[in-house]
Amino acid sequence: MTGRKRSRREVWRGAWTLSRTELRTTIRNVRGNGRQLVGFAVIGLMVFGFPLVLWEQTAGFGRNVATGSPPIGTLAASYLGVAFAGGYVGFVGGFNQSRVGVVGPLVRTSISPTAVSIGRFLTRTIEGFAGFVPAGIVVLAGVGVGAGSMLVPMLVGLGSLPLVGTGLMAGRLVGDTARYLNERVQLSLWVRAGLFLGLTIAVFVGTQAVLAPVFEGGDGFGPGSIGAILPGNPVQAYAGLVLAPLGGTVTAVGVVIAGVLAVVVPLGFVVTIRLETLLLVRNVGGDSSTTRVAGTHGVPWLFNRTPSARIAWRYLLRTRRDPRTLAHLTPVLFGALGMSGTVLEAPHTLLSIGPPAAVIAGAILAGGAYCLNPLGDDRDQLPLLFSSTSSVVPLLRGRMLAGIVLGLIVGLGVGTPLALAEHEPAFIVGQILLAVVLAVASTGVALGLGAAVPKFERREYMNVERAHPSLVVTMIFFMGGLLVGAIGFVLLWVAITDHLLGGVLALLGYTAVLGLVAAGGYWYAIRRFRTLTLDEL
Repeated sequence: MTGRKRSRREVWRGAWTLSRTELRTTIRNVRGNGRQLVGFAVIGLMVFGFPLVLWEQTAGFGRNVATGSPPIGTLAASYLGVAFAGGYVGFVGGFNQSRVGVVGPLVRTSISPTAVSIGRFLTRTIEGFAGFVPAGIVVLAGVGVGAGSMLVPMLVGLGSLPLVGTGLMAGRLVGDTARYLNERVQLSLWVRAGLFLGLTIAVFVGTQAVLAPVFEGGDGFGPGSIGAILPGNPVQAYAGLVLAPLGGTVTAVGVVIAGVLAVVVPLGFVVTIRLETLLLVRNVGGDSSTTRVAGTHGVPWLFNRTPSARIAWRYLLRTRRDPRTLAHLTPVLFGALGMSGTVLEAPHTLLSIGPPAAVIAGAILAGGAYCLNPLGDDRDQLPLLFSSTSSVVPLLRGRMLAGIVLGLIVGLGVGTPLALAEHEPAFIVGQILLAVVLAVASTGVALGLGAAVPKFERREYMNVERAHPSLVVTMIFFMGGLLVGAIGFVLLWVAITDHLLGGVLALLGYTAVLGLVAAGGYWYAIRRFRTLTLDEL
């Protein structure tokens, strides 16, 4: 065996050892935490449940292929979705720093940097596709049942692999580049946050504009329906090549696309590993990265009245200095963008549904900003806190007050001007009162949820390493906030337009129920953290 071959074997052995160790550690941590087991069980139900909802459509696709009339447009659209999923997994894996735990320096000196890069690539890829692969297997099973043969799902599955690989490599390169620019560009954190938010909205709006011609006909995906996305229909040509043994049309474009994909995937892997190795050696995004903070600020008189108010100002000031403290709300942003399709299709509805949406968004922000993981961000200070104070109540109240201020800035600062342009005074007054009620109640409920599932361990999400709240709790809070807020505005509308007395009584009952639930969450959080010991952190 030559020295070069031996070196390659050592690189791959080290990479696999690192990846296997990280995966085993992740599995062991999940198995040892009951709450994480419940969370993964819920995610598993969603992973298997969603494809089952589409079982009839997937079986119908298989029947069409088996009868000799393959729906090329549908397969091409599915392949685009598969490539997007690969791109998402690659981008998240590349953008996140993925430090090798607390023993990163030791790992970097025990195996080669290339092995570290490959190991981290394997770990993030396996973790990222852990949810997509089972869902894809269920979908392919539906295709096989409809076709009455295993040949159809095998061809469709094998044909998706080059697109998954291409999306993965492209997303990984974009994520690595974004991480490098995020660390090297000398811009303030707020400018970076604004660029990220603007880019996210632009991508969403652009995607909606591109896909609108595809769906507006209502006839599904025809053979040329993806032409609006990719001129020249290369994806359809590739889909026809995949289904060639079952009646698909083989074209020169399809053959060329297949050849390009076969070259792009391994080439992209080599380029990605070399780039990540270079970033690793230069320690881009490593532990030496610091947050630049210039100057200090006194406490305004409005926040200098009580200890809780001063603590609230501390959290608001920390967010002003570093907006990454709200990184855990990124899934909420994506969910809100997904529900804004109505406004994009009919911009004139902005003034009618905009004010309620702003109030509900402010309420979700109030509870989600600082209360979904109470004390989690302050883990380093908890020993001092527990040994020097008799109660955690001021700290919890400070989080609530900071969230209320932040939520009302959105709920009242954005919702009220929009309402003034469209709605009558009675609705505006009711909306202002409802915004205050929802913001206050949201913080109490969020405290209870965060106390039920506290997170003290640091983990990385969206290139931010801190004690992030539970993702499951965040999404439950988000969906619950949408539902509760919508009920409140329905009752307000009924009170103004139809039945004043009945609507007002219903709103009072609604407010009382919210107050009881919020108070219950608040008192539960106090009781939970009063009994917390340092051994539980």
